[in-house]
Amino acid sequence: MNNKLIPLAASALLAGCATSGSVGGPAVDPLLARGETPAWQLTVTPARIVFSGPGGAPAVDEANPTGTVPKNGRLQGQRILIDSRTQACALTSTTTTQTVRVTVDGRTYEGCGGEQSQGLSLGAGSWTVLSVNGRPTPLDRPFTASFERGRLSMVLGCNRLNAPFALADRVLSVGTIAKTRMACADPSFEEAGEKALALPFVVEAIGSEQVVLRNAVGTLNLARTRT
Repeated sequence: MNNKLIPLAASALLAGCATSGSVGGPAVDPLLARGETPAWQLTVTPARIVFSGPGGAPAVDEANPTGTVPKNGRLQGQRILIDSRTQACALTSTTTTQTVRVTVDGRTYEGCGGEQSQGLSLGAGSWTVLSVNGRPTPLDRPFTASFERGRLSMVLGCNRLNAPFALADRVLSVGTIAKTRMACADPSFEEAGEKALALPFVVEAIGSEQVVLRNAVGTLNLARTRT
């Protein structure tokens, strides 16, 4: 019985993709999401919502009632509720651009979706933080940032901050931050920087040696560190 249901769901999904492509206007990219503990998969197109749960259970396949694909918001179906947020999300093998929470028949699953992070297009490596919110950083303490394999590591004078990151269409989003807990003589740079990291940044390149990370609550100016 189960072996018949899943191919039917897949064929319906493909039909939904074909339908959305034939309608006038720009094509809408599907949302592809998955979780690892337990393993599950979700595909959302303007026509269909398909969830494959853990344990070989039959797929839940239903019509998309709004014709939209959530990138940063909520989609309510008959049995499936999707909450998606633009924020870096780490899986075992990759980092993606969205955190996704799916509730199916009252059971909630946590996972990741959206585009895979390929690292900063400006190039991975070490950067010096020149200023925070327009305030120049002192030279007597470390103000650094590095972007390696989907992880951001940053020091703003005292503690080290670590978090997953993702970059898509010049928007840099940072996931949950872990940090050391040293007492700092002047924590103002760190406090301002950590507050800014809570929101996605627009990345502005200044030549090939500097970038500005800017959002509604903060601005960080970074220069590539020369060795």
